Amino acid sequence: VAEPLRVEMHFEMYTSYLNYHSFFAAYVTEGPQVMRRICHYAMSSLLLSHGDVVFSKGESPSHPKMFFVVKGTCEYTGAPGEPILVNEKQCVAEAVLWTRWSHQGTLTAITDVKLAALDAKTFQDISDRFKDTASFDPKLYASDFVAHLNQIEYVNDLSGIKYKGSFE
Repeated sequence: VAEPLRVEMHFEMYTSYLNYHSFFAAYVTEGPQVMRRICHYAMSSLLLSHGDVVFSKGESPSHPKMFFVVKGTCEYTGAPGEPILVNEKQCVAEAVLWTRWSHQGTLTAITDVKLAALDAKTFQDISDRFKDTASFDPKLYASDFVAHLNQIEYVNDLSGIKYKGSFE
């Protein structure tokens, strides 16, 4: 398959998962040329079986990734109280994109699971190369995200914010 066609195939395949998240849904609309590269170079799929561990509490990954649950259910432990079920269309570990991160809990597959994984370093490298999308600057969202993390009492790998369409 020709490279341009593979780029387009990855864009179509992964944007359906990225659209679960308000920031990425906006980025697909505002910067499709950037997101085509991100989908092609920074995204991958991961298949898990019951009991497979995605990451563990205290782990500082050498290749950090944000995860999108495409199919199946995972369990997140480490939060106060009962374990939290993470289902289809939910995102995990967004903080790895915006700050140095150690996982605050453990994510384990409790069914057969398909995850889409976004490599943090590749995402940062690609998005940083595109300065012409001045109306949509991921660094502003990153700043809001980190500020939110610093304000909440209990931070975990499920923490996130909603992108509201502007950075004001």
